[in-house]
Amino acid sequence: MKANLTFDEFPIVKDALERELALIEAKLQLIKEEVNGFERKFKMSSNKFIQDFEQGILGDDQEFFEWWGLVRGAKKLEEKMKKIKVVLFS
Repeated sequence: MKANLTFDEFPIVKDALERELALIEAKLQLIKEEVNGFERKFKMSSNKFIQDFEQGILGDDQEFFEWWGLVRGAKKLEEKMKKIKVVLFS
């Protein structure tokens, strides 16, 4: 979907996207700090954790669900960030 912005509208949209990008980057930093804590605690990379958790190997500890949600949430934020960057920098 393409939108045609007027000369006056463009800076408003650009500023909004830049603010959103900064918020996403801040959220990702916080999430990564939490994920790193889980990786240290369980002595496992998040990639290995996701693989084992989704196969049912690790059980259903509440902390695993939290870790899983953080990793999935980070991936969604990274995807959104990529899309914003495409719009801002293309």
